[in-house]
Amino acid sequence: MTGKALVEAEGLQKFFPLTRSVTDLVRHLPRRAIHAVDGVSLTVRARETVGLIGESGSGKTTLGWLISRLHEPTGGSLRFDGEDVLALRGNELRRWRRNVQVVFQDPVGSLDPRLKVWQIVGEPLRAQGELGKGEIRAHVKDLLPTVGLPPDCLDQFPHEFSGGGRQRLSLARALSVDPRLVVLDEPTSALDVAVQAQILNRLVELQKEREVAYLLITHNVAAVRYVADRVAVMYLGQAVEVGGVREVLEHPIHPYTKALLAAVPVADARRRRTRFKIGGDVPSLVNPAPGCRFAPRCPFVIDRCRVEDPLLREIPGAPGQLVACHRAEEVREIAPVSLLTTVDDRSTGAAASA
Repeated sequence: MTGKALVEAEGLQKFFPLTRSVTDLVRHLPRRAIHAVDGVSLTVRARETVGLIGESGSGKTTLGWLISRLHEPTGGSLRFDGEDVLALRGNELRRWRRNVQVVFQDPVGSLDPRLKVWQIVGEPLRAQGELGKGEIRAHVKDLLPTVGLPPDCLDQFPHEFSGGGRQRLSLARALSVDPRLVVLDEPTSALDVAVQAQILNRLVELQKEREVAYLLITHNVAAVRYVADRVAVMYLGQAVEVGGVREVLEHPIHPYTKALLAAVPVADARRRRTRFKIGGDVPSLVNPAPGCRFAPRCPFVIDRCRVEDPLLREIPGAPGQLVACHRAEEVREIAPVSLLTTVDDRSTGAAASA
């Protein structure tokens, strides 16, 4: 991708403070907080799609909400097309919001059941206060066919649509103000496979037509491979690997990325799959200890990993691929037999030693 940087997030943090208990007050213990996003740096270029993948609870959605300013960050900086977004207030912030729109994970919960289609899709236009009721209705009528909905459904309600139809309504609402970035939070998670393909194909077409950038938050690695240009892997509030989608998904370097991709189900029962085994407990996000968050589960851990936070850095021989791992150069080449289990799906399912 050669487009200029549209979103530049540096060291973004979001901590959710916990209520102090009586014991905490008596012992004068410091206030604890959940470190949902902790020092994430990410760039999204114009007309680019960046995928965010990781386990549930890794901070993907929170990061998307920080970039769209639905959450106020605890720390870090955020620039949009060179402008300091965190400095915007009042009318300036309201006008800026048309640049970044969100398609939420739950289309049922995000669509007001009391409003008609034209009111739902036209809600961002009404919030901007630039068009009257008749103009909004006409704009929505022209917009609906671009997301695959008939223009004569203006007066229907959300419950009259299928899951795919409601997701298309959410997409139409996001596109109604011609945003430059759309944050897609699990846009296909509640849909069957056929409808997922339709939504993804439409997203690709709309990106070409409207020259919009996407931040795609998903568990669906296949969707990221199909839609995204680059991918960022998150683990417990931090980005552990960032790079081109082909490079990261086919040649992962970080141990967590290797384990995450090895857990993706293989459809072809005749294929032999290599599973990357990890153990240990997931550490708490409440005032986490220094060091790599993945250290308690990493098979390559050394003493340095437990005390020093690894920084995202480019690895020699992997241009453009950033990895937060002290042993990235070694791990890139290492695949010890003791850490791998080969499963032959043609057999009865018994695991054999690699």
